[in-house]
Amino acid sequence: MKTHSRTLAAIGLATTLTLTTAACTAASESETSLDLIPHVHDVAFDPRGALLVGAHTGAYRVDLSTDEVSLIGETAFDAMGLTIQADTILASGHPAPDNQDDTFTAPNIGLVRHTQTGWEQVALAGVTDFHMLAASPADPDFLLGLPSDRAVLAASSDSGQTWTDLGPLTARDISIDTMKADVVTATTPEGLMVSRDGGITFTTVANAPALLVITADPTVEEGIIGVDSDGTIWTGGTTEGAVWKTAGRATGVASAIAASSDGAVAIADEGGVRVTTDAGNTWRLLIRTNASE
Repeated sequence: MKTHSRTLAAIGLATTLTLTTAACTAASESETSLDLIPHVHDVAFDPRGALLVGAHTGAYRVDLSTDEVSLIGETAFDAMGLTIQADTILASGHPAPDNQDDTFTAPNIGLVRHTQTGWEQVALAGVTDFHMLAASPADPDFLLGLPSDRAVLAASSDSGQTWTDLGPLTARDISIDTMKADVVTATTPEGLMVSRDGGITFTTVANAPALLVITADPTVEEGIIGVDSDGTIWTGGTTEGAVWKTAGRATGVASAIAASSDGAVAIADEGGVRVTTDAGNTWRLLIRTNASE
């Protein structure tokens, strides 16, 4: 999940997206190259358009204008859930085996945030590992999370300081609408589900494909972009009568998807992490993972 802001509509959803190696250009090599990292868990875009990557070896920022990669906070950890709350990076996961930073408490780091002075603890240190986190510009204080130790949807209304379990939910991914914070979407074994009361109750989205990972589209009312378990990319929405269209394919199984308000779209899959800034006409391979060897 990721920030779950995102759009293809602003740059022409009718354009067929293709995620093939031939359409990608590998990122330049550097000391901080993400080539062949073990696994990418999540992707998001920050307000300045940089791509954020939550990986087994840390949280990274990729400058899309230069392909420069940097380890956020210069700290290695297993970054699972990752999202943006206003201009603050939030993450969850596990500390590195050789961790010496008290901010990252074993075995689960709870919720941490990155500020100008580095990473700092927010809540649930040592207790919770959120495999997915979601935030929305519609209500910056509102956060949702999927904890790894129980099948529930957890929520915070005070920027992550305190958390409450809203109710049972078995989901792979969650997204909060960018214009209506009470509209929450989840990918579940029963199909795509939507809540219009902030995640308390859910109903099935009629005629929606069975998506695996999703992100909200801020240019379409309750718009959704997602990838199903077969790697097909879909665009549609959760409003009544929304039309779903296929929009290309990922490489194998996708682990995360995100898009920026200016039309950049990133997908993490078995081939690595790819980004398009022109509605899918061209894709750049920014990151290779072990699975892409």
